[in-house]
Amino acid sequence: MIAEFTLHDGNPVSVNMDRVDYFQPDDDGTMIVFADKVCVCVQDSYDAVAEVLNPERQAGC
Repeated sequence: MIAEFTLHDGNPVSVNMDRVDYFQPDDDGTMIVFADKVCVCVQDSYDAVAEVLNPERQAGC
């Protein structure tokens, strides 16, 4: 599955959700780290990213 987020320069970025290793809060948004340890920082809040990448978290699991 593909998720869409926004880079800090305002451009959209597509993320292959199957390749995401983990994500964490960053100074100005969220850092998404992929299985190959490449990362991308997006301006979307941690909660907004978590809602898309980890919907179980929102359900209290």
